[in-house]
Amino acid sequence: MPTKKYNRKWKGLVCLLFAVFTGQAQQYTVTGGSGTPLLAFTDTRNRLEVWLVYGMENVEIGFTSSSAVPRQWFRYDKTGAVNADSIVSVQNGTTSVIQGIEEGYGYFTGEVSDPATRYVWLIDYSKYTFALDRLQVSDGSDPCAGIRLTGSSAEIPDMTYYVPSGTVPNRLRRSFDISYNTLEWSEEDRMFSRTEVSRSVEDPFNVFLDAPLCDTEFRVQGDAFSRHFGGEQSVRSEMYEAVAVSVHADTTVTVTEAPNMGGNGQGISAPAVVRFTAYANDPVAFVYVWTIYRSDVENGHENPIIRFPGKEVEYTFTLAGKYTAELEVANRTGVCSDASQSFTLDISETYLEAPNAFSPGSTPGVNDEFRVVYKSVTDFKGWIFNRWGAEMFRWTDPAVGWDGKKGGKYVPSGVYFYVIEYRDSQGKSRKKTGNINILLSKTIRNEEVVEP
Repeated sequence: MPTKKYNRKWKGLVCLLFAVFTGQAQQYTVTGGSGTPLLAFTDTRNRLEVWLVYGMENVEIGFTSSSAVPRQWFRYDKTGAVNADSIVSVQNGTTSVIQGIEEGYGYFTGEVSDPATRYVWLIDYSKYTFALDRLQVSDGSDPCAGIRLTGSSAEIPDMTYYVPSGTVPNRLRRSFDISYNTLEWSEEDRMFSRTEVSRSVEDPFNVFLDAPLCDTEFRVQGDAFSRHFGGEQSVRSEMYEAVAVSVHADTTVTVTEAPNMGGNGQGISAPAVVRFTAYANDPVAFVYVWTIYRSDVENGHENPIIRFPGKEVEYTFTLAGKYTAELEVANRTGVCSDASQSFTLDISETYLEAPNAFSPGSTPGVNDEFRVVYKSVTDFKGWIFNRWGAEMFRWTDPAVGWDGKKGGKYVPSGVYFYVIEYRDSQGKSRKKTGNINILLSKTIRNEEVVEP
């Protein structure tokens, strides 16, 4: 039992110490210089705050505690806090203040071995200012993919600090804002629209920017620290003439859909009318070329079926096979191009079969018409004759069926003959003939039937 009580006391003490240390975390203050000092970065792991001041005039660092007992202060450099030098402070009630301090050093009050001790590194920002001028796109950029910026003051001085362990300098990251215009693609609206790109970067002259899709100026502002001290730099480039190309495309396939379309294979039935449409970042995109070729034959790409210069092309596929349609879009000078869009199509082989019997008017929707089953058939013509050669029916659409009537009346039961001519998916003319047995029900036979 005593052991348990002892542990509880220690747990309570730990919680109390944690509360005290947490309370001390915000007790350093920095004043002086021109403007308001800025807490630029907090390194939680090393319990370090990096502060910026603008000029060192009247700069002070204060620490407020719950006790009026004078505190000992220390200053450290790149050799670390363990090698810190003690410095004089002034006690004003519960606040201890150091004055006449220098930038480029770390300051603290407390023991290095105490995990509650926190540190302050001071930087005079007025020594690390810069001037931005004559912003332009670097000649070393790849204008088709991305660009880099350059300026007359591309060298921006580094600001460094050391954590209490010392030895390795750390760079304080700046923040610049880069903005420029480009075009953004909308899948829903199928169009490009103008938009502004805004990026926050550490170094505006050492970053890769997506190439703009329209003519634009580039703007650089910053850094965030100079903005705080009222000296933000802003520079704008001359108008940049865009050359990068971005392309999207889609297809519209028009084929005949009919209940009697069938046959083997998963391909599209011929004739298939396909419209290919391109969308790009006009007016930068200027040259459009569609190329359609057979991808299932040797050297098909080198021997295209069609090469069409334009945004939109419509082509009717009548022959079976595998096809590829490729789009290439380039800017006016041909410096940049985009050939990423391509489509593949599979046009199925021809299939055509005809029934040998049907029962007109017997069961509606069930074998009550003479209708071929087909796929990839063009230039279709069909005739039906009776046994004396008289024409009973003529049609040119394979999707259409014959209901067994002539002149609005059913023809008698018996054997009839069909002749079908068509062109297959290899472009060859075909002819198919055969017999049809018409089987009229008793109900239909009692109705008026046309005599041949």
